[in-house]
Amino acid sequence: MSAPEQITRDRALEIVRDCYTTGQPQNTAVELTGYSRSWVAAQYRELKARGISRVAGQLELFDLTG
Repeated sequence: MSAPEQITRDRALEIVRDCYTTGQPQNTAVELTGYSRSWVAAQYRELKARGISRVAGQLELFDLTG
């Protein structure tokens, strides 16, 4: 699989945050952004250091109203 064209840093940060908060592995963020593994790992560490939960967005994946 070829890497996607590299996107803007702001968009990559949004994708990394979404991946992180929904519990996705770093490899998923690397594939979606086209950024290096080390850059993505650094962003995951920063999110963790800021106290953002890795499962904060997982409720959005499930419809709990039914």
